[in-house]
Amino acid sequence: MDQTREPALTNLPSAQAKELSLLVELEAQWENMRRAPSRPQGRASLTQDLLGIQKAYDAFRGKLVAYNKRYSPAHVPELLLNTPSRLAIWCRAMQELFLQIEDDPQVRCPVYLVEKAYRSAERMSGRMNKGCVSRPAHPSTVRAAIEDLESLAQWCDALAASAAT
Repeated sequence: MDQTREPALTNLPSAQAKELSLLVELEAQWENMRRAPSRPQGRASLTQDLLGIQKAYDAFRGKLVAYNKRYSPAHVPELLLNTPSRLAIWCRAMQELFLQIEDDPQVRCPVYLVEKAYRSAERMSGRMNKGCVSRPAHPSTVRAAIEDLESLAQWCDALAASAAT
C-alpha cells in the first residue's frame, strides 16, 4: 500500500464513521500529550503527567483493538505526517470522515485531531523554513474543524507547489 495515501473514508456506515471519529480523536489526544513541548518540573508533576499520557494511550489502544476487530479495513495509527503531501492527504481524509457525521449531535468536535494537524504543520514549516498557516482558536464545532482541516490542506498544497519549483 502506498504510505502517502490515507484509505478512502467516504461512504462508511454511520456507526463505523462515528466509531472511527472517536478513535482518531483519542489517537490525536494521546499523540499530542506525548509530544507536548514542555513537561512540568518536579517529580510529582512528572509522575502525574506520565500517568495522564498512559491513561490516554490505554483509552486509545483499547478503542483501536475493538475497532479493528469489528471493522475493516483496520485503522493503522502513526501515519507519518512529515511532508506537505502526506499532511494534505491526511487532512482531507479526516475531512471526509467528519463530513459524513457532522450533523450527528453525538459526534464530538475533533479538537485534538485539529491540534495534531496544526502541530504537524508547525514542525514541517520550521523544518522547511517556511511560514506556517495561521492558527485560529480551537474549533468549537465539527464544521469549524472541517474548515480548519481544509485550510491546512490548502496550505500544504501551496507549500508542496513552492517546494517543487
